[in-house]
Amino acid sequence: MQAIMTWGEKHLASEIAEIHSVINAAACDVNRWIDVAHSLQTMLPGSKILFQVAGKENTTVHQVVHSGFSDQTIKYYGDHYWRINPWTKGVYEMNMSSFKSASQLYPDGLLRKTEFFADLLNPERECDQATALKFAAHKDRYALLAVHHDSRHHEHMHARSQALLGTLVPALRTALEVNRLTNPLFHLPGGRGLIDQLVDAAFVVDEDCRLLASNAAANELLAGAGLMLVRAHDVVQINDAEANAAFARLVRNSCSLGNGRARLNDLIFNSASGSHVVTCVPVAIDQTNTLPAGLLSVFVPRTVALVILRPRASEDPSVVIENLRLHFGLTKAEARLILEFERGGTLSEIAERLGVARSTVQTHIKAIFAKTGTSKQRDVVTLVTRHRASGNLFSVDGF
Repeated sequence: MQAIMTWGEKHLASEIAEIHSVINAAACDVNRWIDVAHSLQTMLPGSKILFQVAGKENTTVHQVVHSGFSDQTIKYYGDHYWRINPWTKGVYEMNMSSFKSASQLYPDGLLRKTEFFADLLNPERECDQATALKFAAHKDRYALLAVHHDSRHHEHMHARSQALLGTLVPALRTALEVNRLTNPLFHLPGGRGLIDQLVDAAFVVDEDCRLLASNAAANELLAGAGLMLVRAHDVVQINDAEANAAFARLVRNSCSLGNGRARLNDLIFNSASGSHVVTCVPVAIDQTNTLPAGLLSVFVPRTVALVILRPRASEDPSVVIENLRLHFGLTKAEARLILEFERGGTLSEIAERLGVARSTVQTHIKAIFAKTGTSKQRDVVTLVTRHRASGNLFSVDGF
């Protein structure tokens, strides 16, 4: 026999459906979390609602979303009282999706002796107890929902809060994750992203070269799949194995600069369409700077790489020869010979192009080997290419 819902059950089901709609709206707009707080307070009469992000070490105060507290109390909390919040340690040790009362987090008798209670909670009135829910976490940060209420009605309020919030945990966590996935990586006045303002092809990639964002020039380049392309799992690659390996190292290095690594110089590589320069700029992503709701601060900021690809200007042979001469201590004839190495060919063919005897080329080669510490033509070309890619060869600063 089918059970018949009472009026109270129907009303509760309607309220839960309504707050799910509000949570779904917050998933699409992080500024709507304040509406979630207001809705919860309405469904839990006599309560004051607080969403907050906290961390294991409690070294940073994150913005809170609240309903029922005075703005002055929240300001005081942000200025000072978060540092001495006696509940913080207990909340951090809670299991995910679990509920605890404030007295389980910190003894009531001790709480009433603290500055936190006397100067912050007590003046607010009727919020000396709370039901805490830990509903999301990322690394050492967690998202907390606290329903504050009068200790005289704690048993009833704690039971009602658990019954209601227990149905909302998946929706709350999902909404926060959607916020993270849809939040723009960069935002500048006027609504345009940073990379959209760049003329050259620009990508944002993570440490594994996974594509996070790209501008119009980059999209056109990737669509052609000639110079660069997107492989499985959205991994951006250069269409040359050696150049791509160097590209992957450059990106990893840029994304881990916080680990004490020195930044690499631009990568230069050649293709059928010409020579290209890859610049990789590390960017620390903090997705909470422009978000008054602050809940996205549960996601620990990370470093990604802004990759800019541009054509390399044609080199003046006379400038290249002069830089080779200065860097390796070569004569102009020896430096000119290295450029011919890059063009390829046998010694006889190179001698013919230079208009000198083969024996003269052999004499220059011995001198080049001695001055560059190499023993093969191939090694000379590799050495010069590496210097060119590192940006060291063609800079005369310091000489």
